[in-house]
Amino acid sequence: MRGTPCYMAPELFQEGGVHSYASDFWALGCVLYECYVGRPPFVGREFTQLVKSILSEPAPPLPDNSSRSFQNLINCLLMKDPAERLQWSELCAHNFWRNSMPMIPLPPQPAFNNMVGLPTTPYLAERNGDKPSGQLTPPKTREHLRKKDENSAKVFTTPVKNVLTGKKNNAKPCKADGLKGVNVLRMSRIAKKNLQREKDKENYRRPPTETNENEAEVKIENNDMELDFGENPEGDAPDDNDGSDNAGSTADEKHTTEGTDGNEENCINQVDMLTDECSVKPDTMLKAEQNCSENLDVVATPPSFCMRKARPKITSGAATGSEPSNIFEAFWHPTDLAVKPVMPSKKGDKATETVTVLPFEALPAADYIRLPREQMNAFHSQIMQSLSGSFQVSEKQNIIRYLELLSMNSDAANIITNGPIMSLLIKMLRLSKTSVLRVQVASLMGLLIRYSTILDAELASSGIVNALSDGLRDRHDKLRRFCMATLGELLFYISTQSDQDSKESNAQESPMKDNKVSALWQVPSSVIALVSSILRKGEDDLAQLYALRTIDNICSQGTDWTSRFASQDVIGHLCYIYKATGKQENTRLIAISCLSRLARFSSSCTHLILEKLTFKDIACTLLKGNPREQQISLNLLNSALGNSHIIPNMSRYILSLTEEKQLVPGLISLIEQGTDILRGKALLFVALLCKNSRRWLPQFFCNAKLLSAVDRLGKEKDGFIHQCTEAFVQLVASLVPGILDTVSSDIQQVMGGKRHGPITALTGRAHPKSTIHLFPVILHLLGSVSFNHRVVTSQVLLQLANLMKILETPFQARDDFQMTLLRVLEAATEEPSVILREHKIFTSRFLPSLSILYKGNKDCDARFLCLKILSDVMIVIFSDSSLTADEQCLADLKTISHKYFLPMYPSFAEDEDPIPMYAQKLLVMLMEHDCVKVSDILNEATVSQCFEFLLGDLSNANVSNVKLCFALASAPDMDSNILSQLQVVRRIGNLLEFVTAKDMDDFLEPTLELCRAFIIRGTGSNRSIVLSKEPALLVDSAFSMSIAVDQQSCIMDICDLGGSMGIFLEVVGNSDPQISDLASDCVVLLLKAAPREATMGLLTNLPKLSALLDSLKHGVPLPRTRLLYSLAFSCRQYLTQGMILSISVPALMRVEALVSSFKCSQDSCLADAASCVGAELQRLPRCG
Repeated sequence: MRGTPCYMAPELFQEGGVHSYASDFWALGCVLYECYVGRPPFVGREFTQLVKSILSEPAPPLPDNSSRSFQNLINCLLMKDPAERLQWSELCAHNFWRNSMPMIPLPPQPAFNNMVGLPTTPYLAERNGDKPSGQLTPPKTREHLRKKDENSAKVFTTPVKNVLTGKKNNAKPCKADGLKGVNVLRMSRIAKKNLQREKDKENYRRPPTETNENEAEVKIENNDMELDFGENPEGDAPDDNDGSDNAGSTADEKHTTEGTDGNEENCINQVDMLTDECSVKPDTMLKAEQNCSENLDVVATPPSFCMRKARPKITSGAATGSEPSNIFEAFWHPTDLAVKPVMPSKKGDKATETVTVLPFEALPAADYIRLPREQMNAFHSQIMQSLSGSFQVSEKQNIIRYLELLSMNSDAANIITNGPIMSLLIKMLRLSKTSVLRVQVASLMGLLIRYSTILDAELASSGIVNALSDGLRDRHDKLRRFCMATLGELLFYISTQSDQDSKESNAQESPMKDNKVSALWQVPSSVIALVSSILRKGEDDLAQLYALRTIDNICSQGTDWTSRFASQDVIGHLCYIYKATGKQENTRLIAISCLSRLARFSSSCTHLILEKLTFKDIACTLLKGNPREQQISLNLLNSALGNSHIIPNMSRYILSLTEEKQLVPGLISLIEQGTDILRGKALLFVALLCKNSRRWLPQFFCNAKLLSAVDRLGKEKDGFIHQCTEAFVQLVASLVPGILDTVSSDIQQVMGGKRHGPITALTGRAHPKSTIHLFPVILHLLGSVSFNHRVVTSQVLLQLANLMKILETPFQARDDFQMTLLRVLEAATEEPSVILREHKIFTSRFLPSLSILYKGNKDCDARFLCLKILSDVMIVIFSDSSLTADEQCLADLKTISHKYFLPMYPSFAEDEDPIPMYAQKLLVMLMEHDCVKVSDILNEATVSQCFEFLLGDLSNANVSNVKLCFALASAPDMDSNILSQLQVVRRIGNLLEFVTAKDMDDFLEPTLELCRAFIIRGTGSNRSIVLSKEPALLVDSAFSMSIAVDQQSCIMDICDLGGSMGIFLEVVGNSDPQISDLASDCVVLLLKAAPREATMGLLTNLPKLSALLDSLKHGVPLPRTRLLYSLAFSCRQYLTQGMILSISVPALMRVEALVSSFKCSQDSCLADAASCVGAELQRLPRCG
């Protein structure tokens, strides 16, 4: 049984648990929960912890904002008891689904019914969608949940069998019940053992990595990790059957041959299964493999380990976690060099283990390896005498079968292989006249070499290579097959041994014995040629399969041995096998795997391969091949593109891909939906393809699906996909400077007249010889999170600045190009760090060019982008205190402001929206940082443009408008006559009323400041500002007489603001102290500037004033003091001017009461103000 623990139902962990619709519905509940919450309901870092959680803990509740129907669906799907879990008919009819789900009949599941003890007919009928004859009563718990779904909006918890859930997750299931019948530790051990077996098969002949982890515990690397819980009786599962076990089953050779031939049709299929299990795993295992088996950083094993020395596995970045130094290191995954046994193993069933009577005692392997030396020698003598004596063939076959059983133990295999028995077997292989015996001897030799971990030097001089070579030339097909398999195992061992000795010799660490061993294992070229000849057309399919495995394993080493097979004939034969339609798929895949490994370690082979296999045909397998073939094909394609500089006609090969219209969408689909290995390799194929032919860049990188997929993959923090994504982004980003150089060159050639004829729009089909159509690619890259920070470098910014300079001069098709360039620059400046890091390039190159490009440009969109980028860049620079403190930077900005910005400001102000808004915003910022003075823009036309927004729809106003007007109104050099002629005071009052009513807090302060600036100008003297700090002067006649009012400098329509007194009073009550202070100041100053109108406004709002004084009695004294003196001044004005007003007597009485309380205030200013206003209030007439 295989499964992903995070999504497995509780019953699957129990003895007798079976897969069922109920377990599928549990998995559905987990997936739906994960879609909503972001993780499965049950997670854990260790397998035992995860299982205990699934069995005994309720699922975490959903967030409160989830719908009741969704909560109910999750709760019913995550029932612990499968019998009470939601059934098929109930799932289809659940009210969570917006549309009704068609009821498809499901097959019966008697195993599940037996497990839960359910009556078969009614529940099965209901699950299949059939209406039972009688109305079924639903299980209690689900019925309870339905009622809660109808009557409650609270969060549900995961129900446990026979436990009714309440509003809170307080159900505490019995742990003993949840774990009953579950041996978690045993399951963990089995899963750990199977996981290790999968790793070992991928690393055949490579020493295992050492680990100090708990032997029984499985680490859950990610939520998608898949585990195998099936038990295998042997450490090596029966992975193959090619009929060899029938070779010696009887003494009758004819009977044996017939039995073998009868199964001949199944042999290749069975062998294919072996390779699939031992090498590249199916799709469903790839994800687990990447997280559990990727980090196989195998090292050479010291001789003291008594293990066969193997060449260290060539590690990719996925194994080490480091960034690739080049793209060649990136696209190789550990599974690309997976090796598998050449020799098929024997079945590990009990029938095979049964040994008939032997001439000696048949010791088990465990007892055999513990025999003392003398007993061991005696035991060997008995075996050898039995094999070399006059025993019948059937008896010798039984002895060989016994030795086969021993060979499956590595220690036993080492003893037999390096002892006298192997020498006898070699002799029997050469001299025996009985074909069936020779077949079985060859099979035994292969098994011994397969399972042994070390071969002594003496074996090299035993003539084993020649004996196997002779057997390979025999006419007997089965003998040739097993000789090929045995020779393949031996050659692979020799290749690893020779390579390791070579490495140790180079490091001057190799003992003399190792060098001697390496020298003894000499394999003549004739043997290599013999193995290669098995690949020819017409050879036996199984022998050919073993030859392919041999070459595939040896080529995984990347040693000089690889070059021994790197011949034109071998490549031709491999290509033929791959293309042959009559070959088994696995045979074809091993053939192309050999080609891929030859291309990897011998780049000169690549062009020979491409002469036999077209580049287009290999690429097409990415659209229709299985995952294993796609992975190998990507290896070949990437190797070819990576070595394109040494492959003749590579450009022609790449050009042929344009004929395949589905290649681009197929690759994007593979990147989106493939396994991690395929996605990573497909990414690098796209990058290398674009590097070798830029015509592919727009097809891939102007596609939003690819870039969004890359951005998703970029979130991976480690593993193979992270490494590939990093290399992909790095390589593609490195292409950008070259694109910009070429585009710049093309434009200059067009401007120089070297290219004639119009250049089509950038979005259209460009001239074949022009690369300007590549420019939008950069824009799309900048829109990607993964690429943006990689693409924008100092070099790229300088190139963009040069292009901006070129755009200052008109040329054909400039309009289309300038828009793309401006969008590129806009995207490049979205990250403030880019501007801050390269501010000198922006201030010296970009900002002047943007100003020049704006001037005289007929395209409104282009003008807007110019100003927007200019504004955005300056805002970022001004926001950094270190740059504003830099005198040179500030001087550059002042120069740009006076040389470019100010002369064009009138044009900005009259341009189409939203250009004026950006211009005003930038002008305010420049004034705030002293780059522009108010005196620089004090002309009637500019001032009129600044205040123009007050005459239109106030909802279109922005803060920059108000701030700019305030800056003008408060400037000492500003002529009040100009402001007076604008006649905008009433509209300023309307603006204050508008922003107050709409709660536009960001507008309120600048609007009050604008009001205050106009009111101060309305008083006719700057001396009136002293009233802000000393409001008592408002009722001081001497002070009023001392102010010399200049009527020429007054705002003539300031009295229009008197009607807004009620709004000022309302704003005084604002919770923000600064806002309240400004508003109360405006009240005092307005009474001075427009005494009659302001007095009328204040006294008519006496109820509002009384409520305001009451709310402010515990606040800051100054606003209350100002309001009291303002009221005193108004009372005096009312009487002296003989005003006729209707004053609310109740409001007046409330004010008098509050004033009386203020007289006792500890604040002397407030107490004096209360005394003053109290006296004035007594003078007012009471008219009821």
